[in-house]
Amino acid sequence: MIRINLMPHTKRAARTKGGGAIGASSTVWVGAYFAAALVTIALCAVWYVSLDNEVQAQVRANNELQGRIDDLRSQSQGLEEVQAQLQQSLALAEVVEQLEAGRTGPTRVLMELSNILSTGPGSGPTIDPAELEQMRRDNPLAGFNRNWDPRRLSVDSFVEEDGQAELAGAGRTNEDVAEFLRRLSLSEVFEGVTLQETRAVEVESVELIGFKISARVVY
Repeated sequence: MIRINLMPHTKRAARTKGGGAIGASSTVWVGAYFAAALVTIALCAVWYVSLDNEVQAQVRANNELQGRIDDLRSQSQGLEEVQAQLQQSLALAEVVEQLEAGRTGPTRVLMELSNILSTGPGSGPTIDPAELEQMRRDNPLAGFNRNWDPRRLSVDSFVEEDGQAELAGAGRTNEDVAEFLRRLSLSEVFEGVTLQETRAVEVESVELIGFKISARVVY
């Protein structure tokens, strides 16, 4: 009678079936890990691209802002140059005005003194006719005497420095000196006319009234 021992064969078959299950399970996990890694890489790539786009957009915005700042600085520099040129032009204009006043001012003052010490039409101090007429309406004694003879008074010296003038001379009477003082006060060329002193003087055996008058010259 023949006997066959099947036990070893059964164990080997069992071991063979168990090994196949383990191998299949390992393959599934490896595939899962690989798929997860691919998903992670894809997500990182998407995030990187999105972040890079944001960075590029910010860089462009910064460049545009810097360009505007540079333009404003350039415009500001141009404005400062224009302002400097304007200030220089104003300074030059002021200098020219001062020189012009210095050139024509003395001539105007001497002409005014000549008119004050003259007779005839147009003689007398320079004053607005309407203003003079209003003064006379307010006070009939205001104004100046057109019938006064300026030969009754002489101006012996006229000294002016920095707009401050001093006049000295002599008149026949106190009324002559008063008339001259009145005309100077009415003139628009003189301001702050003040009689400093009067005194009796003798010129070629003739008794006269000497005077000193101070005034500001308006150029």
